[in-house]
Amino acid sequence: MSNEKASEYHPVKFLDKLEGNNHIVLLYDDEKYGNLIIARYFQKGLEKGQSCIYFTDEEPEAVESRLRAQSIDVDKYKQSNSLRIIKTQPASGDSLNPLDLLKTFRAASTQGMKGPFRFAGRTIMDIESKPGMMQGMEVERMGQKHFPEFDNAQMCFYDVHKLEPTMRNEWIAGLVRNHHYVIYASTPDKAVAFETDLLEED
Repeated sequence: MSNEKASEYHPVKFLDKLEGNNHIVLLYDDEKYGNLIIARYFQKGLEKGQSCIYFTDEEPEAVESRLRAQSIDVDKYKQSNSLRIIKTQPASGDSLNPLDLLKTFRAASTQGMKGPFRFAGRTIMDIESKPGMMQGMEVERMGQKHFPEFDNAQMCFYDVHKLEPTMRNEWIAGLVRNHHYVIYASTPDKAVAFETDLLEED
């Protein structure tokens, strides 16, 4: 998608209008749309002088390559200590409760960086098994409940094709409940973005 077309893509226009520390969930069914939104999210943060941290189970070089493909000057921002790509390790059993896990990760990943902070990624990487999804949902629920305490912006992202199929609908409903905004990045005719408060019943 060209830069001109990207600027007219509804999720991009929606994302560009958001201000402040928001907890966003990005769902996508095609990596090219997911990569576009994640890169746009970081680009806007970096332009505002924020420090951006991307956590992944991939090799950092693969993420850097995708960010470069979206015109982000990765080397410049890494040298200024305002961009980090962190490869996460599997959680070690039940040694930390979800809230402590999130706080520990935030403190370690931002050490030596200057706020405000903007995160993208997931703390729990296993979304292809029922136990992994249940643990992930508890982390998301706890993260949303205590979100103001973290004092940062956060985008959690999920490839819908990788979600364990028997729990997919329940999982997506839980993600909607536990975030401020939802972006579904897909073809322009299917893509949507909205504030979750609009779904709350009186």
